[in-house]
Amino acid sequence: MYPFKLVVIDLETTGNSPKKGEKIIQLSAVIIEGGKIIDQYTSFVSPGKPIPAFIEELTGINDDMVKDAPSFHEIAPKILELLDHGIFVAHNVQFDLSFLQAELEEAGYNPFKGPAFDTVELAKVALPSADSFKLTELSNSLNLSHVRPHQADSDAYVTAEILLYFIEELSKLPLVTLEKLHKLSNHLKSDLDLLFDSIVTNKQKHVEDLSEDLEVYRGLALRKKNLPVTSDAEVDFDLSDIEGHLAQHVPFYEKREQQMVMMKEIGHAFDESQHVVIEAGTGVGKSLGYLWPAVLFAKRTHEKVVISTYTIQLQEQLLHKEIKLLEKISPTPFRTVLLKGKNHYINLFKFEQSLREDESQYDVVLTKMQILVWLTRTETGDMDELNLTSGGSCFGID
Repeated sequence: MYPFKLVVIDLETTGNSPKKGEKIIQLSAVIIEGGKIIDQYTSFVSPGKPIPAFIEELTGINDDMVKDAPSFHEIAPKILELLDHGIFVAHNVQFDLSFLQAELEEAGYNPFKGPAFDTVELAKVALPSADSFKLTELSNSLNLSHVRPHQADSDAYVTAEILLYFIEELSKLPLVTLEKLHKLSNHLKSDLDLLFDSIVTNKQKHVEDLSEDLEVYRGLALRKKNLPVTSDAEVDFDLSDIEGHLAQHVPFYEKREQQMVMMKEIGHAFDESQHVVIEAGTGVGKSLGYLWPAVLFAKRTHEKVVISTYTIQLQEQLLHKEIKLLEKISPTPFRTVLLKGKNHYINLFKFEQSLREDESQYDVVLTKMQILVWLTRTETGDMDELNLTSGGSCFGID
């Protein structure tokens, strides 16, 4: 495992800025050694001032809970002992580290001078397609227990679990990707180059067998496209079959006569190669009304059917809701692909060229790192999958 003592810190405070006299009211430190959580230290801290109402509402910590708590200078020796020869880790590390340094200075101690890891920064690299990099959303997406958000003990522990998950996932990446990440990590804001150096060193000790679902093209590790197996069996079901299937999969399903009429009209238009224009009100179930006949026609004739949407919102609704439902209820599998303009997709040549440039601009460096990880996971190359920083647009196809 990695030769680090990781000290994951979370603080609750009376406000956002130590320079404005705000103070720590709770501190928790989780110790990781040998890739495992081995200890946790938590203490309330007397701030010497009232806790503002909005902080009490956010954290659940009130004046009664800290009135008999030690002051920071009383627990400072314990904190420094925990941090000794360790790496300071926090979710948004600058916030927690700035408060700790201010409190140490005020208590008459030297500031912490060791390296620091930011798990927000690490999350952007390890999970480049995540919807959010906030602690609560990350813990929910990873199914991690986070029972008391905005209390230091719960926040610190789940941050430690997330950190270990990120390290494990990054360690699975192919060496060709990790070496590029390591080079770029020198330009990050926190000291994550130490982590990438350790992962690369550990990886180089073993003979690597590239995963079967990956390939290397022009020095970039890419995920191979996995085409689902579809059946060419004869279709022996019709439009009316959908009612029974919907009743099985949709709670409280009620038959909609207008929806069935719409399906029959569209099905007839498909069969007769005719045009049909339909106007239907809210609640009819228009999406399923044209999707189900389209599926039947495509399966029966082995022809492709194109569904064109006016808005991205409707496109996303069809892909992630209605089509997912049809995949569940259809007696035979079918394939759906998303067709977009070429400007939505990564230009691999342009991206490969950019990796040869000695770029130190933070947003661009972070974006390159996100893309390198994402290329080992995406089967489409659609850059809309990414939650990018502002530097990402320069790698699309013009």
